[in-house]
Amino acid sequence: MVCIEGLSVATLGADAIAEASALTREANWNQTAEDWAFVIARGLTYGARDAAGRLVATAALVPYSDAVAGRSGLAWVSLVIVTASQRGRGVGTQMLHHCIAALRSRALTGVLDATPAGEKIYTPLGFQPVFALQRWHSTGGVAVSGRETQGLGERVRPLTKDGVANWVTLDTSVFGARRESLLGNLCARDGSRGFELTDGSGYALVRAGRMASYVGPVVAPHARDAIALIGAALGVTAGPVFIDVPEAHPPVAAWLREHGFHVQRRLLRMALGDETPRGDPARMFAIAGPEYG
Repeated sequence: MVCIEGLSVATLGADAIAEASALTREANWNQTAEDWAFVIARGLTYGARDAAGRLVATAALVPYSDAVAGRSGLAWVSLVIVTASQRGRGVGTQMLHHCIAALRSRALTGVLDATPAGEKIYTPLGFQPVFALQRWHSTGGVAVSGRETQGLGERVRPLTKDGVANWVTLDTSVFGARRESLLGNLCARDGSRGFELTDGSGYALVRAGRMASYVGPVVAPHARDAIALIGAALGVTAGPVFIDVPEAHPPVAAWLREHGFHVQRRLLRMALGDETPRGDPARMFAIAGPEYG
């Protein structure tokens, strides 16, 4: 156990999921208890407690794989949250120092998706920009016209839960690290739906979030295929929706805007130690979420 400014810091176990979920609700983030369960089980999650034993801050690492194509292994820096009463005291920065020490001890490259507020914290610690994203938000069900869905049956079909195993190699080539356990977990959740291109070149997932359904990841060879997959996902999704799209894909952004989405905020992918984009970002049309990459 390590102390930070009167707070006790230690790794969290499954018994902390409910407390961590409360921090998510306070921060008005979309992650669910299932997200916390995955991160805690598969990664290294630090929690800071005050003198009364209350969980007041978190920061996590989710390692994905060994080195790919001669590069260092990758770990996602995730769920850096500080309760309101502890903000402005450098607690978030100190929690990140724990993550950075763990990255260095394991010779891993740390990557994250930063909000504008988070970017101000990560930059002085050495994180460098990789590429920009935008979070698109729809407040209600998205209507996809018959003209747009015509022919989807020839290009897009439902993805079975068992079928996700077929996409690990494709996802690894696009994301730049192997994350089979994550894809399997997302597909196995109640209410999750997946779609794939019939020629085997792409797929999309949609899952429940705390405030909105989340579409992603979306992998495809071209924007038109990504739009077909996104349209299929939206066709089975009611209520609010989030999707995080790299700014390098203006046709997808234009399509989302035409269908009632608006930009909620900007995100910036950042990396510590190896800033060259991994995988093939040209085929990454939506990420799996800021907590996953």
